[in-house]
Amino acid sequence: MKEKKPLVKLALIVLLAMGLSACSNQSSQTSTTKTSSQTSQTSSETSSSSAAKTSSASEVTSAQQQESLPQIETGAILKADYSSMAGTWTNAEGDSLTFNAQGLSTAGLTASFLDIDQTGVLLLNVDKEGKANMTLYIIPANKALDSSYFTNGASDSSDIRKDRIIASDTIHDSHLTDKVYYRRSAQ
Repeated sequence: MKEKKPLVKLALIVLLAMGLSACSNQSSQTSTTKTSSQTSQTSSETSSSSAAKTSSASEVTSAQQQESLPQIETGAILKADYSSMAGTWTNAEGDSLTFNAQGLSTAGLTASFLDIDQTGVLLLNVDKEGKANMTLYIIPANKALDSSYFTNGASDSSDIRKDRIIASDTIHDSHLTDKVYYRRSAQ
């Protein structure tokens, strides 16, 4: 009888170990199922979030392109260093102005005089071949062209978040927003 007790104890230990092992596997499978379900749900949420982010990517890209262009430095420009505004400036009608580090480089236009007004807007007088002269108002970002430049109570309707140029011969035009030059590329 004494020999049966160790065998019974051993059998009980083996059964107990198998039972605990089975419980452990069941718990592990439940945990794996929950984790898999949570991962699947998170993956779905990430996919829909990614789709929303992708749809606005093109809007962000154009904003980033504008932000990547250097802001104009009026102090440097007054010292004849135009490098901060070098590049191509275009308006909605497809007209363009080109500046290099030395100044205005658009064919047919010659800069004759540069000044600055009390609000920080640069005034570049330009001689046009065979036509009346004009002034280019070079307006730094976050500044508006003063209402004294407009008639009939009009005001600066351009995008003040960006550096821009307004020509004096278009300032009284009812479609001014189409005639404002914004920098499209840097040199």
